[in-house]
Amino acid sequence: MLVMDKEDVWVNVFFSDNPPEFVGELNGEINIRPFHSEDENWKLGGLLGKTRQTDQNTIQVFWLLRHGRRTYIAKVFPDYTEKQAAEQLWRLRISKSQIPHLIDDAVHEFDRFFREARVYAHIDQFCSNRERIYFPRFHGVVKNLDRSRFSSGYAQRRAIVLEAIKPDIRSRRILAETTSLPPESYSESYLQTLTKLPLSPFEHEWYRSLLSDRLRRLNALHRMGITHGDVQDWHFRLPDDFHDTVLYDFSEAYTFSPRVPFRVNHGKPRPLSRVAEGERRRVELQIEERAKTRDLRSHLIKSSSEQTVDNALWQPLDQEEEGKLELIILKVWTRPDYFSMPTLNSVFPFLEYLGRKLDPGWPIRRARLLDRYECVWAIPDDDANCSMSIVFNGEPQFTAVDRPYLLLCLIPKSWGINDTALGGKLRHACSSFVSSGRSGRIIERSGFVA
Repeated sequence: MLVMDKEDVWVNVFFSDNPPEFVGELNGEINIRPFHSEDENWKLGGLLGKTRQTDQNTIQVFWLLRHGRRTYIAKVFPDYTEKQAAEQLWRLRISKSQIPHLIDDAVHEFDRFFREARVYAHIDQFCSNRERIYFPRFHGVVKNLDRSRFSSGYAQRRAIVLEAIKPDIRSRRILAETTSLPPESYSESYLQTLTKLPLSPFEHEWYRSLLSDRLRRLNALHRMGITHGDVQDWHFRLPDDFHDTVLYDFSEAYTFSPRVPFRVNHGKPRPLSRVAEGERRRVELQIEERAKTRDLRSHLIKSSSEQTVDNALWQPLDQEEEGKLELIILKVWTRPDYFSMPTLNSVFPFLEYLGRKLDPGWPIRRARLLDRYECVWAIPDDDANCSMSIVFNGEPQFTAVDRPYLLLCLIPKSWGINDTALGGKLRHACSSFVSSGRSGRIIERSGFVA
């Protein structure tokens, strides 16, 4: 354990003498809110990731069912005992005479349930509304689970209840290409590695966008004084899902508090800047390895032929192709971090979903021409006469409307959508799309102006 006379020394060590403003609000332990269901008619359903071996000492992840429906995810933790804490202190070479006096602190720090719960409580309190979409929504903790709630697995007492992230379009997040944050920087090693790989221009851009989006999520965590502790490729995306959703699994995380820790990320207490640099570099290495295997191409050819995919990746996009650009309307179920053009990585799953029954090369070609588009965000609203109206971002009502989804309209720049008449047609197209109940729509120019 780091020897310090005063807790404020640790504040300055961790934040390199430049602590963020929220440190002044840390007066004791952060309150971790309990889970409150709308009623008591809920239980834990089947385990997620059934191929993983589980026992009474492992973390288990269940569907939380309300009236039989998969409503949340419940991450169930085994107990962490004082004996385990004492063994951990002994491994850290704490003297036997000191260990009894440090047991409570050790349980507080090393119990994975408290580690993860502290992260979500910290995000609740200090994360900006824009950046909360980078992580699963937190619904509280349960500390007294009854055995009757379990239908499978090992019954334990404690759980963290989270958003039910699924590998489908409703769980996808859109991140903005342009934000108020400085652009992500990459190491020289990463840039050199990608340059040498036999990738198409689209693949180069997609891996760059993937890295940028992942670093944005990770950097948001670091700005809150949290280190992930176990940055893995699969902690940005669900098992068996190719595309990212959120950054999750904080059971090895460290959340800053004025209390001097025993360990930070499995090492001695040290500045956040050093830990953050290591975690960012780890993300780079993971993307490098994926780029070397060209896993994006491997993913694409699962739903199409190699020839179709390679043609879409490599063929020149001449003026004839640009002239075919359509209006694309997408239903987005979570507000983006910023209302501007989406990043390539975050919008590509939506294009794939929309084009899955059309020309298999269409999502790739449109993604390659994303810079030929501009975007308009919209939201449907029911007016006083119960008729559907469309409110665009920038209009006074936009922030006041509360709907479960938004519309992302990608409009070819060549269409000149700022024209008043075309703006009215866009509103009509959005209204018609909402009435259809679909998740996406492609509208050719001839059908749009008719």
